[in-house]
Amino acid sequence: MTDSDPDTGTLPAGQSDRTAETSLAKAIRLLPIVAARNATGITLSTVARKANLKTATARRLLQGLVDGGLLSFDPYSKIYTLGIGIFDLAGAPGSPRQFDPLRMELRPALAEIAAATGETAFLSVPFGDEALCIDAAGDTFALCANTLQVGARRPLGVGAGSAALLAALPEDQCDRHIAANADVYSRYGELNAADVRRMVRHWREHRWLINASIIIPEVGAIGVAVFDPSGQLRAAISVAALKSRMAPARRKEIVSVMTRAIVRSGFTT
Repeated sequence: MTDSDPDTGTLPAGQSDRTAETSLAKAIRLLPIVAARNATGITLSTVARKANLKTATARRLLQGLVDGGLLSFDPYSKIYTLGIGIFDLAGAPGSPRQFDPLRMELRPALAEIAAATGETAFLSVPFGDEALCIDAAGDTFALCANTLQVGARRPLGVGAGSAALLAALPEDQCDRHIAANADVYSRYGELNAADVRRMVRHWREHRWLINASIIIPEVGAIGVAVFDPSGQLRAAISVAALKSRMAPARRKEIVSVMTRAIVRSGFTT
């Protein structure tokens, strides 16, 4: 989206990195404008008007998106639509979109948990050696910027939902993951392998666990694993809240709410 040299990737004389960043941001802002009119297509003039850009600038940015396969342009009708590249990206391995059927099945439970507890609930799924967050309900902005976000991937054991997924694995697999991630855990607040093992033991005894503000100061989370009727591990749901709202008595209340909602959705903990 910049006028950089195609061979070296360097910017022309006088063009700063900040200019390049701004051009990229402008181009990205055009994608939802086109998406909103994707059914019928959208003209250059309309894009420029909606983005508050000069026509020449909008044309250059749109052409860059077309060249990258993110948009398609019909030279006869002069309209832009989303390109096949967008849909390829959306369906890429690890994309939250591939988990849409499971997300829709558990969405009522997630919303019920968030509403009943007044906290933020997250839905995570196992993805290779990681946990992938595919949905959230409640006010994610009420906590902090470092709280789990939809689309985030974390090593198994990092966070309450991720730890619940780890704990639900066969013991030998669980141990291998902890050993493999021992050095990685230290990147997440005060977390270490011993903390992860304690969470795993707690889940095995109680079928739920708590991350007691180990990763984010003053923010704790409770996690439960979610199984389908055949007993297959499908996901984990976690509830994050300020540490002051995670007293022992309330933890049990939250777990009860989570369990009831999950059972009503046709799954078990």
